[in-house]
Amino acid sequence: MWPFGKKSKVPKLDRRQALDARPVLDSRVRIERDGQTGAILQVPRRATATNRLVCRVFKLSSYHQITLDELGAFVIELCDGERTVRQIAKRLAGAYKLGRREAELSTAKFFRKLVRRSIVVLIIEDAAS
Repeated sequence: MWPFGKKSKVPKLDRRQALDARPVLDSRVRIERDGQTGAILQVPRRATATNRLVCRVFKLSSYHQITLDELGAFVIELCDGERTVRQIAKRLAGAYKLGRREAELSTAKFFRKLVRRSIVVLIIEDAAS
């Protein structure tokens, strides 16, 4: 038992399902281009009583920032719900002269982190539809 309530179970995806998923950026996340080639994600903090209190006492923003490099900014801008992870990896490989396998692995790992932080949601279509 998770000590602070139930921990939601994330379904395990095989490689094919993960690459065929369509990533969508959370509507509350804002993207700001920094002066260089990267980007800054403004991600809202979880709305818990503790977070609200800490933000109020220490005068913190209700958003926290995540700085992305050039590759991260390239990938995050392609998260529109239309392209699959495989298509994004293919565009990444073409734009930065990477191997297909290397691009797929790094893109999948990046999306795994974004999903864990609730920045991106993966839309998985059933094989039956």
